[in-house]
Amino acid sequence: ITNPVFRCLDGDDALDFLHQTNAYNEALDESLKVPRPAIILLDLNLPGTDGREVLEHIKVDEYLQTIPVVVLTTSSNPKDIEICYQKGANSYLLKHVNLEKFNQAIQLLNDYWFKAVVLPGSI
Repeated sequence: ITNPVFRCLDGDDALDFLHQTNAYNEALDESLKVPRPAIILLDLNLPGTDGREVLEHIKVDEYLQTIPVVVLTTSSNPKDIEICYQKGANSYLLKHVNLEKFNQAIQLLNDYWFKAVVLPGSI
């Protein structure tokens, strides 16, 4: 993946990142601020504010709701899958423990979201 990747430590950090608040608003140089993400990879089991809450927040926010959200998680619980799609997830991808299967899942993610789909700002 050639696009820049930003990693947040927990759900609260993710929301601060998306809204450019707290630590992300303190950059003195405007060029250091991060751009609006073209896609969000979201783990459900984030510490603090969990991924379900982050997803819900993203999809009710007018500024953020059009950003595709791919849930990337170890949970294969049908209830989690259903809840994520109900809350507006664009894809649900299992994060396998087996390295080969995990690499295949990431390749699928890359092939679909970064090669097949036209994302905002990619043209």
